[in-house]
Amino acid sequence: MKIYTAIEIDYNQFKILEVYKKRNGYFLNNFINTTISEIDYRDADSVSVNLKKIINENGISKKNVLTSIDGNMIRSFNFTLPDMPPSDLKIAIKYELKKLLPFPLSQSIFDYIYSGKTDETGNSVLNITAFAVNEEDINNFTKIFTAAGIRIRSIECKTVSIYNGIRYLSNNNITHLLFCDIGYKTVKIVIFFNDTINLERTIDGMDFRNMSYGDSLNFIAEELKRTADFYFAGKSLPQIEEIILTGIFFGKKDLGAKISEAVNLKTDSISLINLLKSQKYPFYLSKKLTKRHDIESDYEFFKPLGEMWTTFGIIINR
Repeated sequence: MKIYTAIEIDYNQFKILEVYKKRNGYFLNNFINTTISEIDYRDADSVSVNLKKIINENGISKKNVLTSIDGNMIRSFNFTLPDMPPSDLKIAIKYELKKLLPFPLSQSIFDYIYSGKTDETGNSVLNITAFAVNEEDINNFTKIFTAAGIRIRSIECKTVSIYNGIRYLSNNNITHLLFCDIGYKTVKIVIFFNDTINLERTIDGMDFRNMSYGDSLNFIAEELKRTADFYFAGKSLPQIEEIILTGIFFGKKDLGAKISEAVNLKTDSISLINLLKSQKYPFYLSKKLTKRHDIESDYEFFKPLGEMWTTFGIIINR
């Protein structure tokens, strides 16, 4: 059995999951979802002090801490390479990134995901999505955790967390989906096609806490339509099969229907609460939580999990 702690910092919102991984699946043991409105998210020292306080006051494990980053720090690239062994693949991706990055590869940290396919000539090729971030930006981010007395085991970009979560949900068979994670200040849109990330987009500059629910839905629907129009422009692609929504509006009964009507696509919403209730996946509550709370009746206790799908994605595949 291993214990993992996933920490996602989104402006001044802290989302933390403590999960045990056993042979028969993942077991949720503790979780925190809190927003501290009085702190300046640009002040690393202030964020660090509050992170340390949250971890200590809630008895969150500091073993195997995983986190993710998002936003303008990350640059992503899609390209194709011939099929090759994993040891050679990393070298080939480095070579491609050297040509694509606006800063030296030696001053960056990169990660990648890939899927195999057969091209029109019958040859096996690999679809690559690579992510790179300037080393200075990563160092500034990790200082938050270091000052809080937390040693990070792994950092990945939010898009990879989303990818891992969707692969988990689809049993590693992603067809043609549009994923939309809605935060208070950001909307993350990712389009998947045949297990590959075809497009990703981060929208910020708004705050849904200062907007009505109706205005928020109109804003999201308009951005989804704009994204889809750009994605399909000049391309011959099959129709997107489904939009999957996660985030702050989980539990709103009309959410999927309103978005579906606006963009004319099948729409569904998912959350960790859905996952725990469905019993279709190896994701369960630990004995510690089941002794005190019932997932069916204690809605207010589990409600914060409705916003934490992308946090769970950080842990998947560990």
